[in-house]
Amino acid sequence: MSIEEKLDLEEINKSFVKKESKERIKWAYETFKEGLFLTTSGGNTSAVLPDLTREALGFCPPIIFVDTGYFNECTHNMLKYLEKEGYDIRIFKSLISKKEIEEKYPGWSDPGSDYFDKVVSIIKHEPLNIGLKELKVKAWLGGIMRHETEERKKADFVQYIKGLYQVFPILDWDDCKINEYLMFNKLPVNQYHFDITKGPDQKGECNIWKECGIKRKD
Repeated sequence: MSIEEKLDLEEINKSFVKKESKERIKWAYETFKEGLFLTTSGGNTSAVLPDLTREALGFCPPIIFVDTGYFNECTHNMLKYLEKEGYDIRIFKSLISKKEIEEKYPGWSDPGSDYFDKVVSIIKHEPLNIGLKELKVKAWLGGIMRHETEERKKADFVQYIKGLYQVFPILDWDDCKINEYLMFNKLPVNQYHFDITKGPDQKGECNIWKECGIKRKD
């Protein structure tokens, strides 16, 4: 019997409502073992989940990062911070260079462009799928929270999509709890993360931050 047939997602999600985030992480590792990985966007609160996972397990599984080729210095500094802290970052990139993309799909970054979905697939989805297959991922831990977007309000703690489990240990955290965790654990925040694949309606640009460095808070 496969693990997909063994897991009752409805019951698991009901039980997760009463569990602490660290318990959810422990459940994920006990269930998927070496098939469990983390994903990161290098964004605003990306230091939280690796830190929380390390506290829960005593170590942190490898972290998958898809470098689209369009992230600013702030986001790359967040990745450097995680590497400096000893996390195992696995980076995957598109096989097509940024220069080739710009030449072949001019103006693609406008969400109204006929090329937008095609390029997002090339620079984000395809490298991710390569990474998931190469690493033999069974499940991944993600740091999304329901309050962030309308779409995420509908998410479950544990989901099974396209042959993979997704586990979101901090899904029910709010701004107050995430900020409290960041401050208490002296974790950095990437205020100027910008993901071109999500369109232009995002806050923050790296060049308005003088130093654009990722450091622990004092």
